[in-house]
Amino acid sequence: MRLRVFSLAALFAIAISFPAADSFAAKKAPAAKQDSKSQEQDDDEAQPTSLDNLKDAPKAPELACSGPFAKDTSQAKLEAAFGAKNVAFKDVETPGNVMVKATVIFDNDPTKRAVFFWGDNKGRTKLTSILVEAPAIWSGPGGIRNGLPLKELEKLNGGSFSMVAFGGTKSGLVSGLKGPFVNIAGGCTLEPRFEPGIANPLPPRFASVTGEQTLQSNNFVLRRVRPQISEWRVIYQ
Repeated sequence: MRLRVFSLAALFAIAISFPAADSFAAKKAPAAKQDSKSQEQDDDEAQPTSLDNLKDAPKAPELACSGPFAKDTSQAKLEAAFGAKNVAFKDVETPGNVMVKATVIFDNDPTKRAVFFWGDNKGRTKLTSILVEAPAIWSGPGGIRNGLPLKELEKLNGGSFSMVAFGGTKSGLVSGLKGPFVNIAGGCTLEPRFEPGIANPLPPRFASVTGEQTLQSNNFVLRRVRPQISEWRVIYQ
């Protein structure tokens, strides 16, 4: 009898010392759920890109299609406007790793750098386009600037626009702009380009917004990659 009493007491003590399996699982479940939730959040968190900190950059003068940026400008006029030491005629890289001659202003200051392409390289006249790449902070016609989010460009544009999907030969190139981007004073047109704001290249789950295809800016998946303007070009006819 005493042995039976001792055995029951021992079993009771063990049961108190170790929680029931169901209780143990219940306590662990929330942690697993939280880990899954955290993973989903991490997936869409912004990763370092060339556009970091542009939103906090000081406001730069406008690069309008007039003055030293007008169609009739020349390297001589750029030197007069910005100082000869801040103007250089040199080889610059274009898409496809092709090197061409162009005039660069503020080549040693990435926040003010801009590249001028000429129809007449010998005389450095007959301007064809001006390229402004991140992290340059110039603002352009209609409020265009590097780091501008896709939704903000839609607001400026007064509606959606078209964009080439990421990863192709014309990755992120914008077309179909309206509003303040049409009939720009000075006879120029704009050609902005986006890059993803979360990671570049994009993870495989965003395959629907990559490749050789054209998308609308209101595409749900496209919005999830938080596109931002990484460069824009002023083009003269």
